[in-house]
Formats: sequence, structure tokens, C-alpha cells
Amino acid sequence: MSKVALIGRANTGKSTLFNTLIEKRKAITSNTAGTTRDRNYEEMSWNKKTFDLIDTGGIDIVHPKDIEKDILKQAAIAQKEADLILFLVDAKDGLMPQDKEVSKMLKKTGKKVILVVNKAETKRLKEDIADYYKLNLGDPIAISALTGTGTGDLLDIITENISDKKKKREKQTISIAILGKPNTGKSTLINSILGEDRVITSTEPYTTRDSQNIDLKYKDKNFTLIDTAGVRKKAKISNKLERFSVNESIKSLARADITVLMTDVSKSLGRQDKILANEILKSRTSLIIAANKWDKIPDKDDLTINKYVKYYYAYFPFLTFAPIVFISALEKQRVRKILDLALELYEERHRQITDNALSKFLKVITKRHLPSRDKGTAQPKIFNLRQVDINPPYFELVKDRKSSLKESYVRYIEKQLRFKFSFLGTPVIISIRKLR
Repeated sequence: MSKVALIGRANTGKSTLFNTLIEKRKAITSNTAGTTRDRNYEEMSWNKKTFDLIDTGGIDIVHPKDIEKDILKQAAIAQKEADLILFLVDAKDGLMPQDKEVSKMLKKTGKKVILVVNKAETKRLKEDIADYYKLNLGDPIAISALTGTGTGDLLDIITENISDKKKKREKQTISIAILGKPNTGKSTLINSILGEDRVITSTEPYTTRDSQNIDLKYKDKNFTLIDTAGVRKKAKISNKLERFSVNESIKSLARADITVLMTDVSKSLGRQDKILANEILKSRTSLIIAANKWDKIPDKDDLTINKYVKYYYAYFPFLTFAPIVFISALEKQRVRKILDLALELYEERHRQITDNALSKFLKVITKRHLPSRDKGTAQPKIFNLRQVDINPPYFELVKDRKSSLKESYVRYIEKQLRFKFSFLGTPVIISIRKLR
């Protein structure tokens, strides 16, 4: 599809305009310079044309630090791949020297540039936009990203200046969220899988802020990788910006089929890892545990992995159904194994067991272990077990009306279902229906 990039110095309202045009709050907005770091993409349609809108970080940094150099690099990539550039300036600030420098840079790209004057909320500010003709970028378009004023006209201009590239109908997409504490290597993993610096990585905690959706194709299958901000303990989160990013990280699980729980194998697992694991269980996504930074483990031998597998499952006894993959995102060691596992887990999420197979299964396991009754209740009678849904697998257990079944017996049934039918890395839900 055609790509339209939002470019400009910090705090001109690029992310606010991005959210307004796509009609959802996807990009984080604040008055803090450098809030947006990675490129943020969203598909949208207007006037029967579909295109990708790209939000970028501010590019007016004179003496950038390392993290700011990466922001500039991400913005430069967006300029390079864009078919059309929206150059955003701030009406309240007026024409700034940095705007002139950015204008010169954009002209060198040879791309079509539309000059957008944001924050023109008053009559005086709208009249003052004549000063922007000095940039020689054609007629400036006055808008207010905050109120939406002028954005419809802007979209008309955008669609007039892009070709009508039709998007091919794609096959089913497998969505994978990458969740973990700060500095576990989530963004490095994504870059290693893609083979490019798609998202910014840094030893500085909380580098990633916006949740990023990144599409790729692997083994003729479509994937969307969701990079998220590192999730620290709530007590350590002091600013609103990080709190919003963390909330977005947890909410991203709702968009995922599979979640990769990123951990640092070179450090001991902690309570926060367990909290994140519980969030994943609540989301009912399938789960892969990634033990990253395997390259940091010294003196490895043939028994080392088994030792760490036992350690992980001892710490996460409720996650023994989830596969563990030992990787080094930095060294690109076994990173594609995650995609291979995701393909397998996606099939497991959609596994459908026939009624006949479940009937035979139920007879065998109940004969082996009679249903457990709660204290003071009658012996439970189980009449049927059937699968009522997939994605994730959902089962209904039918029993008599009077008795009460112990929770431990339901867990026994789940364990036997996994032993017989696998459901690797996938939640299995069992509800109980009493006969009337």
C-alpha cells in the first residue's frame, strides 16, 4: 500500500494527528519531547483509498544522545519508505529555524511534501500561516489535530496525492505479543527475527513506549509481532507516561493469539515474572516462555538446559504446559524457533476433538480415577464431556445436579486432556454444567 509519513520537530502534535486520523488512541501523546520513539504504523482508508499512516519521533535534536540518534534513524527510515510526507509545524510557535532545517532535508528526499500547520485553533493563528510560504512547500494546510478541524480536508489532499495501490487479500494472520520486564530483550528479539533495526533497543529501561504492530511473513504464513513496553512493579512506576505505556502493554494481550513471556535467563526469576505470567493466563492467549540471554550462561554442557528447564517449571508450576525456548536475541540464536513454535501453538488453539473421541477418553479416565466429591456431598456422576469451542479449546463437562465436584478433579481432567491430545502451550477451559 501507499505509505504516508508524519514528519516534524518534537511537540508539533504528530502523534495527536496520527490518533485523530486513524480515529483511535494508538500512539501515546504528551508534552514531553521524545515521547514517540519507534515508527508507528496504522492502516486507514479515505475516499476509497487505503494507505499506511506512519507516526515518527521529533527530528529537531541538535546534539542528540544515543537514544535520540535512534529516534532520528527511525524517522529517516520512514521518510525513505514513504510515498507522501506530511511535514507538521506548530502555529503557536510560528516559523522556527528548526522548521527551515527540516524543510531543506525533506526537499532532498525528492518526495511530495504537504506542509501542515497544526494547532491553528484561532482566527489569528490561521491568518498567521502566510509566514510558512517562506518554506517554498506550496500552500500550507491549517488544521487542529486536537479538535479535528481541517483534518477531513487534509485527508482529501492526501488521497489526491497517493496512487490507488490495492491491498491483496491476505491469509490468516498469527498475532504474537512480546511481554516482559524492562531490559529482557523484547525489542532486540523483534529486530533479530526481522534482520533489521525495526525498533529502538537500548540498555536504558523503558525504551519502548508505544506498542508496535510489525507484520512479517514466515514459511508462507502471515505474522504480526506486537512489541510492548517493559512492565515494572507498580510501586516503581512514578510518571504517567510509563503508567499509560504499561497499561497498553497489558491491553495488547487482547489482540494476540500467542504471547511470548520474555525472561532474562542470566538472572533469577522474580515476583514480577510471575505477575506477568498470571496476566497472560487471564488473557487466554497461548504461551511461549523465552529464556533470553542464553549466551551469558557460562560453562554450558549437555545437562545445562535440563537444569534450567527444571528451575523454570519449579518457579512456574502453573505453566508446565508452555514450551520453553532458550535464545540469545543479541546473537540471533534460536530466535526463529519462536515462530516455529507459534505455528504449532496456533494449530493447537484450533484443535477440535470429536464427541466420539471425548466419550472414549472420559470412560478411560473416570475408570482410572473416580470423580472426587467434596466433603459431605454425594458421589459425583459425570455424564458427558464435549468440546464446544476452539481458539482457545473450550470444553463442557456435564454432571448430576446434586453433587459437588472437587476443583482438583477438574484439574485432573485437564491434565489428562493434555496428555492425550497435547494442546501444547494453549489454555484449556473446562466449564461444568449440571443436569436439571
